[in-house]
Amino acid sequence: MYCVEEIDRNGGFIELYWYDWYDDQKELIMKFHAHYHPDETPANITMYDPFHIHTANERRLNNEKFQELYMILEFIRLRNISIKL
Repeated sequence: MYCVEEIDRNGGFIELYWYDWYDDQKELIMKFHAHYHPDETPANITMYDPFHIHTANERRLNNEKFQELYMILEFIRLRNISIKL
């Protein structure tokens, strides 16, 4: 997992983040992002702002459920358990 967080000026909360999940071979599995894209970004990208997921095949998805690191890590944990069953 590669994590980048930007904290607000007062240090009170995470303003935006990038949590990028990779496998053991460093191949991308998913990216969980929370940020707004610049104004000149195409609408088919900004429609998912601020919470969105990038898949390994470069699809973008709206992310209404996994918006906090704890929930993202829980999703990863359950996915890994299900693969091993």
